Amino acid sequence: YEELPQDLIDAFVAIEDSITGNTRMVLNAYQELLNKTYQLVNEEQIARIAHYLSNAEQVLVCGRGSSGHTAAEMEMRFMRIGVNIDSERDNDLIRMRAIFQNRQNLIFGITISGESDDVVYLLRESHRRGAKTVLITAKTDDRFYEFCTEIVQVPSLQHLNQGHFISPQFPILLVLDIIYSCYAELDKRTKDSLHNNTLKALAERKR
Repeated sequence: YEELPQDLIDAFVAIEDSITGNTRMVLNAYQELLNKTYQLVNEEQIARIAHYLSNAEQVLVCGRGSSGHTAAEMEMRFMRIGVNIDSERDNDLIRMRAIFQNRQNLIFGITISGESDDVVYLLRESHRRGAKTVLITAKTDDRFYEFCTEIVQVPSLQHLNQGHFISPQFPILLVLDIIYSCYAELDKRTKDSLHNNTLKALAERKR
């Protein structure tokens, strides 16, 4: 057993040495993103967001472009464990939805650049109406604290080696997986049951 750790290390080194060129380049870029996520993630903040999800009557998550696709993914995943959640990607609808928010609502805005005017407008107006607001971004800007309850920092692809080969959704999905995992642990039995019931509903359609 004492030799096992070194055997594993040797095996991983052998696998790494066998991977070359573009494959190694892309995998190294993803590993760098994972390492940066380790440095940025704040577990106390994630726990607070999980409790916001538990207490909110309605959750809205919005983004544009690739961030909009991630918003739709978040809706699908969290809906299956009992969250009353909608997603929105259309510019005009994002702005209009801001008008209807209140203290019982939780708003997620996703913008890696931090420069999506419509998402920032949504967060600002929702915060003004009393909703809790969570911004997921790679940009650091103290002005965000004026209208965001939480700012979840994700790694930027801008200075990443070969970052243009990496899906911009990846760092966001990492953070959402962490939030999902934390939220799912709250009343885990109920959430597991809800998730299983959605699987059964899908299976019945295929019969």
